[in-house]
Amino acid sequence: MADDPLPKQKAIPVDPIVHCIVFDASGRIRQSAVCALSLLDVHAAHFGEGFTAMEVPEDQFDRNIDAKAYVFDGVIMPKRTALDATEYTIRADGVDRLRFAVPAGTSVVHAGEIVAIEDNVFEFVTDVLGEHRFSFIAPAAFYDFEVTIHAV
Repeated sequence: MADDPLPKQKAIPVDPIVHCIVFDASGRIRQSAVCALSLLDVHAAHFGEGFTAMEVPEDQFDRNIDAKAYVFDGVIMPKRTALDATEYTIRADGVDRLRFAVPAGTSVVHAGEIVAIEDNVFEFVTDVLGEHRFSFIAPAAFYDFEVTIHAV
């Protein structure tokens, strides 16, 4: 049609919208989102230095991916459980001692303080009867966890 009033249309490049995550150097996922593929680096930059954004295949994407997974060598991996048991009983005699290994990089939260466990072993002794609860912040590859110690 020679007398077509519409000019030839130019192809417009498409910037695909993708599922993405932002994670830190430890692999801990800080955010999941949907963004333009070309803006992944910009998205990571909002978090500051040391953060990376990557596209996530649709079959792996979940709005709660940060609670279930971490990134290792550019691969999304499922988190693991750090401990098999999370309830223990000891004598409240000031002598009986509970000791268990925790993953390297774990911290414990107790009485409002966060304390790094430097030797990868948690130890507890008490002479106070009752339940003692501790929250643990695990490294990226593990779920955070809580432990209850019954002192009898």
